[in-house]
Amino acid sequence: MQTDDLLNRAKAGDKEALIAWSRSFAPAIAQFAYQAGIAEENISYFRLQVLKDFSNNIKAIEANNADNKIYESAFRILKDEQLAQSERSNELALKFEEDKETHKAIQEISLIEKLALILFQFHGKDHHDVADILGLSESSADSAISEAQSELKKSLIIESDGDVQKRLDLLAKSYSRVQFIEMDEIIPEEVIVAEELPAEMKREEKTSVNKKTLATLAGISLFLSTVIGASFLFNEQPVETQQSAAEEENPTTVTKAMVQKWEAEYEEIRTAAPESLGLSMETFEQLEYVKKADALKERTFSRQNVKQLQDDPERMQEQVDVLMWNIHTPKGMLDSVENYRILSSETSKFLVIYTEKTEQLMTIADGLLEKYKDELMTAEVNGLLSPEKLMHSRQDYPEEIENLTSSLREYTFQYSVHPNEERFRTMRDITKFYQVHPFGSDMISSQYLDILWSTPVFDETGMLWPVELLPQTIVTMSAFMSDPLADPVLKGEVEPQLLTAFFTLLKGDEHIEVFDDKAVVKEEFQIAWESLLQYNSNPVTFLMLPILEEFEESGWRESAHYDQLAYPDILYAIDLENSGELAAKLPNGDLQIETMRFDLEDYDYSDIQPLYEEFSATYDPQLLSGVEPMDIIKLYYYANKIEDIETMWHLTADDELKPSLEEYTKKWREQPEITETMRNIEIFSDNLHRQGRKIYITAFGQPVEAGIEYQMGANYFTLITERDKIWLMQHQINEHYTKEENFEGYDAKVQNYYKNIAESGKRDAIQLATPAEIAGIFLLALENEDVKTMRLLVNEMDDTISDDMFKQRWMNGHLIAYSKMTGISFTADAINAGSNRIHGGVDISMKSDSMDDRRYLQMEKVEDSWMILDMFGY
Repeated sequence: MQTDDLLNRAKAGDKEALIAWSRSFAPAIAQFAYQAGIAEENISYFRLQVLKDFSNNIKAIEANNADNKIYESAFRILKDEQLAQSERSNELALKFEEDKETHKAIQEISLIEKLALILFQFHGKDHHDVADILGLSESSADSAISEAQSELKKSLIIESDGDVQKRLDLLAKSYSRVQFIEMDEIIPEEVIVAEELPAEMKREEKTSVNKKTLATLAGISLFLSTVIGASFLFNEQPVETQQSAAEEENPTTVTKAMVQKWEAEYEEIRTAAPESLGLSMETFEQLEYVKKADALKERTFSRQNVKQLQDDPERMQEQVDVLMWNIHTPKGMLDSVENYRILSSETSKFLVIYTEKTEQLMTIADGLLEKYKDELMTAEVNGLLSPEKLMHSRQDYPEEIENLTSSLREYTFQYSVHPNEERFRTMRDITKFYQVHPFGSDMISSQYLDILWSTPVFDETGMLWPVELLPQTIVTMSAFMSDPLADPVLKGEVEPQLLTAFFTLLKGDEHIEVFDDKAVVKEEFQIAWESLLQYNSNPVTFLMLPILEEFEESGWRESAHYDQLAYPDILYAIDLENSGELAAKLPNGDLQIETMRFDLEDYDYSDIQPLYEEFSATYDPQLLSGVEPMDIIKLYYYANKIEDIETMWHLTADDELKPSLEEYTKKWREQPEITETMRNIEIFSDNLHRQGRKIYITAFGQPVEAGIEYQMGANYFTLITERDKIWLMQHQINEHYTKEENFEGYDAKVQNYYKNIAESGKRDAIQLATPAEIAGIFLLALENEDVKTMRLLVNEMDDTISDDMFKQRWMNGHLIAYSKMTGISFTADAINAGSNRIHGGVDISMKSDSMDDRRYLQMEKVEDSWMILDMFGY
């Protein structure tokens, strides 16, 4: 129903229409009260009082001024000074110290100036609206806002007006994430409404739901009869009706029996949970999530809510499901949705509940591990703390640890060794989420779960992850925060982790030194900062690109942009991204590519020959400015067709993969002719990938034969532009060998190289081996259980482990034996070639009449040689 129609019906005396109309303003009024300093437990009461005042003046209200009029009502209620202000200024709902400080400073401003600032800064009101709401002249409203900003500047000890505005912008974001009970979730029994507020309401402590007074009931009656009408107040509970068997299967109404069954189910889960978690009932009932669940139960099964949803059992069931999620253990939550398809729209709510619950349980679990850390020092293997030993010898430790360990699966936790201290800690084990639809297939959920697994990123001892792993976590968080579909509450969970992780990676902290004793950025930070640009994140690139360029120019000693970097800047960059303003501020920010498909049947290159003649005469890259990527592919392959090696080299982008002209010429071999091997080539507009100043796009070719075996790298081309819309081909490092085609020569080289390295024990023996040949040597050594040769070929992250441990790890890696493989393909990672190391991998295949199997083995270039990536390093 339209808002104006509801307001007109309300003015005609329809109180239910008034309630329905007011719901759209409920969140704004709740925030207004919170920002003005009303204690959180009094906000629901405040909203009802505002509605009552509004209804008393509704005759003079029109649709075009209703918004301001409801704020006028809120102002009148605030002026009455009957509501208790929170002594803590509601700071506990804010996550950041700067926000708490700013919020507290606002509360110290006089009422008129404070409300003028709140309306102007946080509710989008201009000077005219502020004057109208507060009963001021426009000049007085303007002065009130200015005076409030000056008071803040003085109170916060901030020098510039711009910095004050930054603090207010950040606070606005934090305010938007504070959650309040919705109007239709508030039941009369929970709201004290009277002409004079009882003394209990003026205290900080909230009255228990089970200790209601006659004055409370009288107040309820007074308010509801005034605002809604007496007939609503004295309606009976839903009448119990007889239902047929079909109706029991698909009920059309909510019955008393259904409510009793749900209540019994809730109590059963609640009673069993403490034992499942290894906690005493006393400890369990002190958990905030349990208190919250109990309160939600009262609202869900309240007389008002059941009556409201009496004819909508489906919606009632949805509320009950959420209630059960709230009281279940973390594992119980997942078990409860394992056998039915949870809707994508429900996943965010589920994850919010799970996150809050596991945060509280993690505090308990880590507290116990800290309490008994001395006793747990015996859970070690070879001098190192061992989570596995702790799990398997739980009975050897104090009872609380034994109970915790036995219940760890119920928590959905796993043990880990604390990286900064000699003790254990817990981490979330999210593996079961991927067995439940739609968590494994929903991109936003998967992204959040990746973040959840890695959080907390820091604790009181500093960062909990190695420097080299932080960039990927930071970029994942940034991408989640930039996604308009991501849940705001979940973003609120991620935000503090992102802020601290990003700022600490750049600036360090009391535990982390970024600069060495010569005031040069340490190498591990140089590598980590550079890798931040490899993940296609506009907000991160916007901040990091000028910092890196300035540091590189100064020999990693100084950067003006680095000095100016402030703690919240990553959030400003994300806000620019979300508003669509950031792309224009980046290099090549205006670049646009159209999706296109080019059919190669009967293609003869005649259209590209004039451009070839012009470019091959001078190799001037400006001649390629504005040329479409598809034409660059045609130009490159025309040069390949006529064996013009030098032109092909000049059409190749400068990056870590590109060899010198001399080396390129020496190793050149004609590439397969695209008009013979491909039906068409496609480029997609949404396939752009940014790395610093460079933008990558991949073109895909469809093989002529539909059933042709996939060859890694053989069916796609990567192009790069860095300036002036000049696209160039990325140098491709591809190899492909199969038993049916060219395996004999490949096998002979692998066997010879293996013999040489096994006899000499030196990597120099395979100096001329290609990446695919090196992979073959490793697989042959693995099959021969030749650990010495294998270790020469693996870029180990921990070379202190024993040969037996090394052998055990790789023998259990389920790789295809060299003697059984029927094909192997290598390709370099084109997109991430600009990172601190060049990566690639081999696709190993094994075909027979009875089976078809494939395995992938990662590799990386270390100095001038390719090595096997240590997949057991973490």
